[in-house]
Amino acid sequence: MTLPTRNLDDRTFQDIVDEAKKRIAISCPTWSDHNVSDPGITLIELFAWMTEMILYRLNQVPEKNYIKFMELLGLRLREPEAARTQVTFYLSAPQPQSIVIPQRTEVATVRTETNPAISFSTSEDLEIQPPALGALFAREASTADGSGTAKDRLVVLQQLGVATFSFLPFGKPARVGNAFYLGFENDVSNHVLGLEITCPTATSRGIDPANPPWRWEGWHGGEGDQRWLPVVVETDGTGGMSYSGRILLRLPRLAQRTYGDRRGYWVRCQMIESATGRNYDESPVLGNLVASSWGGTVSATNASVVHSEMLGRSDGAPGQIFHVEHTPLLRRARGETLEVQAPGEDAWESWSEVPDFGDSGPFDKHFTCDSTTGEVRFGPALRHPDGTSRAYGAIPPRNASIRFAAYRYGGGVAGNIQAGTLTVLKTSIPYVERVVNHLDATGGMDLETLELAKLRAPQLIRSRGRAVTASDFETLARLADSRVQRARCIPPRTAGQVFLLLVPQVNHPAERIMREQLKLVSDLRDAVQQYLDDYRLLTVQVDVREPQYAWVAVEVVALANPDADPERVRADIEARLYRFLNPIVGGHTGDGWLFGRALYPSDVYSCLQSIRGIEFIESLRLYQVKSPTGDWAAGDRAEITGRLEVLEHALIASAEHRVTVKNASGG
Repeated sequence: MTLPTRNLDDRTFQDIVDEAKKRIAISCPTWSDHNVSDPGITLIELFAWMTEMILYRLNQVPEKNYIKFMELLGLRLREPEAARTQVTFYLSAPQPQSIVIPQRTEVATVRTETNPAISFSTSEDLEIQPPALGALFAREASTADGSGTAKDRLVVLQQLGVATFSFLPFGKPARVGNAFYLGFENDVSNHVLGLEITCPTATSRGIDPANPPWRWEGWHGGEGDQRWLPVVVETDGTGGMSYSGRILLRLPRLAQRTYGDRRGYWVRCQMIESATGRNYDESPVLGNLVASSWGGTVSATNASVVHSEMLGRSDGAPGQIFHVEHTPLLRRARGETLEVQAPGEDAWESWSEVPDFGDSGPFDKHFTCDSTTGEVRFGPALRHPDGTSRAYGAIPPRNASIRFAAYRYGGGVAGNIQAGTLTVLKTSIPYVERVVNHLDATGGMDLETLELAKLRAPQLIRSRGRAVTASDFETLARLADSRVQRARCIPPRTAGQVFLLLVPQVNHPAERIMREQLKLVSDLRDAVQQYLDDYRLLTVQVDVREPQYAWVAVEVVALANPDADPERVRADIEARLYRFLNPIVGGHTGDGWLFGRALYPSDVYSCLQSIRGIEFIESLRLYQVKSPTGDWAAGDRAEITGRLEVLEHALIASAEHRVTVKNASGG
């Protein structure tokens, strides 16, 4: 229970009027008319109203004291957070030399009459290199009975291009699990890779050319299912290698490894079981293969960048204050700091930003920056009781020039835009034809309000600047980065090891969430890891990772009321299922499915019973699927007959549901 807050004076307007009327008989016995029409009563009510205003302002003193106490704790309003996404630059044609797209290149959405353009800037340089393909080999998986062994057939690329070259990528015979590997001598991470493939027509028989049974992956070198990351096939002009054409791949970040005696960056194409049962009867034949770069992908943030903004000149006094032109500022990145040029010098000297001057000495070149107001302040000089004066931070010399090397402003929820909307290149770059974001931009948050800061104060007191308990790690993880939606600390099995699970923020979380949206990107993991390093005990190692997700698909057949629209009922059931079986807004409380909480069929029945228009549910089946893409092939799902047990580090998430609603006539 929270502590009750008392008013310093709880008298109301009517209490003051009544008390004044009681004093009339003592102070002025001849005043006998106490009706509201009497001018004297009007004056009493006027003064009572003014007194009530004074009491109201007096009762605001505890509120101000609370805010001042927050300042003493070092609590400040958090800067706005910029939305982040990945943008892909496409070249007009492959180039023989490297193309560099510089850091802070700006792209934007299309400006309309009602909506202004939303700008993003790239976070780092993007170098698009011509790929150096150094090795190509096939790997045949073991046979089902275990009698066979994996076989590698290495093809050195000097053999490519000759007239007699012939290569079977999926072996002979073609079998599920067989794969062929492409080894690149240079790092082609995040490139848009084009493969010009020469294939004799119709050598691969039995497949659906529009949906070939293959899976492209790139070696990432992580753990478990993160060792091979999926590669996006943008276009397939070969019909599953049924004829000559171009395959366009969007690669993830790759890592080096050695296969055989070849070391490089590897991409593979593996044959998988077709959802329709139409597999390769025979492996296709590759007559030649040429790799080229058609673009690249780089991270971008919703921010505008200001370079070398002059703030003014120093007058040599302590406690000087300057202001930047654009506010609010985003959290400063590396290289975004204040610079001072002394009189007669050509070089600019960088100063360090600190939260306050409490630990600053007279020669420490420190400054503070208020992200909300844009106020830049140098250290003060305070007089001590013994008469001496001490400077907290160095002071720029008189007439020294002061500038901000670079800073970013902007951010906010307006930057949380959908995929495919960043299509405008604000600066022309040679050989770049177009740009697009294939993923939603997430993580944008407005400047923190005072009310939200008040809610954060108890959490700050609870953790007290250190992370010891599980709740400390969870609280600090949410404070570390706005992109953290949920955090769960698993109690350590061994001393000195803490596992922290993070669920990232997702746009439109009540809708179906795809697996790519729940991936824990490396920069978010690193940001939380670095933030917690300042709070954890020295003997504790924090392992930040994403939870395990149990993907569940529901098959429902329901009967609608005679006066209900079956299509509307079907849409409501589907929306309710995606919201309920949800790691962010799911569960019975709407705060996300609980970690480790099992799923029962009765849970699904209870979430559907309040939907308007359902007469009854004819059948309901639950399936656990291996892939969240909604593949309903028999080998990709397992029916849940009782309850689905969930590990303590796992969450329930929705795969593709199937909902059928019949009307009263059975149609």
